[in-house]
Amino acid sequence: MQLAPAGVDAARCPFCAGANACAAETGSCWCFDLLVPEALLALVPSKQRNRACICQNCVRAFTRDPDGFTERYRKR
Repeated sequence: MQLAPAGVDAARCPFCAGANACAAETGSCWCFDLLVPEALLALVPSKQRNRACICQNCVRAFTRDPDGFTERYRKR
């Protein structure tokens, strides 16, 4: 397990800061059944990349409106 750097809460979505409900370490997580687009992963701030999971709501919001989601979070 990789520790999150100071200021990064691995249990919070890097976009909305809501609980990401990640359970990947248990071997059974919602993210195993939901495709996370590469374009969305590319938007994760570098200090949170591979350290904090995106929540289901943000994955779905990006899938519904990639341009709108990107515009909202790109400048962070």
